[in-house]
Amino acid sequence: MSFISVSRRFLFLLFVLLFANGNCLFAGGSGTTTGARSAGMGRCSVALQGLWSIQNNQAGFALTDKITAGIGYDSRFMSGAMSTKSLAVLVPVKYGVTGISIDYYGYSLYNELKAGLAYAKAFGEHLRIGLQIDYLRTSLGDNYGNKEGVTFEIGLQADMNRNLTLGVWTYNPVMIKLDDYAGERIPSVYRLGMAYRFSPVLLTTLEVEKRSDWQPVVLHGGMEYVIRQRFFLRAGFGTSREIFSMGFGMKLSKLQLDLAAVMHESLGFSPVMSLSFHF
Repeated sequence: MSFISVSRRFLFLLFVLLFANGNCLFAGGSGTTTGARSAGMGRCSVALQGLWSIQNNQAGFALTDKITAGIGYDSRFMSGAMSTKSLAVLVPVKYGVTGISIDYYGYSLYNELKAGLAYAKAFGEHLRIGLQIDYLRTSLGDNYGNKEGVTFEIGLQADMNRNLTLGVWTYNPVMIKLDDYAGERIPSVYRLGMAYRFSPVLLTTLEVEKRSDWQPVVLHGGMEYVIRQRFFLRAGFGTSREIFSMGFGMKLSKLQLDLAAVMHESLGFSPVMSLSFHF
């Protein structure tokens, strides 16, 4: 391996270590949202339903009535080494819905794995609760080793009427340690939000997010417009860092494809793709 190649790897690893805790990369284990629908709507997720609620607010998949599976790809700043690859499966059971999910972020010199086992249940027609147990692993290349931990996330959704849904969700409220020596901890994330359907074709959503590793409270907002019950146009905003997003979705029988682009205020666009299939 050449000196230039080693230098580039070292510089990239240094970049990851310096900025990962500053919430610049939003790696798989840091409580960021998953799925191109959420990305296209300003990363709003807490009051939405669907497959990717398994990572965003587990209460949102409690009404799933068919086996559903999907894959996702989130390329941060169009860099493969900073991408997150996602896999999710939901299976309805007699008393609720179970699911598994896997997120993998990074590349050989630095990567994060998050594997989750989730369960959600609807209590009547208007209240849903979901819980997920997460296994987290952070790996550094060149024989630096791995750090592992177990945490949980929990969420709730309530329909106030046929148009308004409220949602609340938290990730890792116990702030598990990543490193005993340095006292480094995985951040906690809290989200509270609402989704309001103005008409059968127009959905809007708004939420606030607070992270333990980032001082400001961030406001997210988004909208989704449906065309002929098959095509979806989306747009969103955020008050910090990821300031604008847009997206498109298409539903074909049992298959749904979603695409999005998220604009960071200083680092540029991040393309996001997710594909789901309903058996």
